[in-house]
Amino acid sequence: MKKLMFLLAMAFFMAGMVACDIIEEPYFKDNNNGGGETPEPKVQKYVLLEDYTGVKCVNCPAAGEFALQLQEQYHHKVIVLGVHAGSLAFYPPFNLTTQEGDAWWSFFNFQQNPTGTINRKMINGGYAYDTPMWADAVAETLQEEAALEIIPTIEYDEATRNLKVDVTSKFIAELPDTYSLTVCIMEDSIVGMQVTPEGNNSNFLHRHVFRTTMNGAWGEDINTTAIAPGDEIKKSYTKTLDAAYNADQCYIIAYVSNSDTKEILQVTEKKIK
Repeated sequence: MKKLMFLLAMAFFMAGMVACDIIEEPYFKDNNNGGGETPEPKVQKYVLLEDYTGVKCVNCPAAGEFALQLQEQYHHKVIVLGVHAGSLAFYPPFNLTTQEGDAWWSFFNFQQNPTGTINRKMINGGYAYDTPMWADAVAETLQEEAALEIIPTIEYDEATRNLKVDVTSKFIAELPDTYSLTVCIMEDSIVGMQVTPEGNNSNFLHRHVFRTTMNGAWGEDINTTAIAPGDEIKKSYTKTLDAAYNADQCYIIAYVSNSDTKEILQVTEKKIK
């Protein structure tokens, strides 16, 4: 009986092998020519959520926590930049405001904290997204096809605090307009004053704090003619890291945006050290 069961099992196994042998086409096909090459992996689309916050804004801690939850939910496909700007941003002597943040606040005509942008996409004639709008806008934007990939390379000298950042933008789509590259420095986990619903908290942990840019509030235009698929544009920037920044907690956030509409096409984040 055992011998019979063994023979039957072998028969089924051999039949399966024959069935497999008649599959002549490869499992993966080239999308262009039907050949046997594995398709190139799709470039991931990332989203920049700018959280315009302030230390005197009692509702801002909840908004910042929500931004962090979205980042974790999408496994860091959402990059968060906490921009301290507006009338509630400064609590003397604790000050996280910046010239660039003030320029953005003014240009986007924001009126209150907290408010946010999602890849600086316009909505209802403006750029402001109230906190309850963030989740749907993030989910929708992540479904878009990526137009490019941004690859940063970082060199940091601890002795001199000299920071060098090379950024390569590899384009996938044809783009007809003029585009800008902006390179930001973000410092995470700064302890300081924050007004909360429970009162003043001098040991509040501020996350994703925008510190400065390496190439101005609006970055640098990177093209003068239309961009074609396969184009690569490389830029390099240097800066001495401010002594007040904790280099161990600093990140580069680089994004490419439409120079006219300000909408961000792609963004990336990388730790300095």
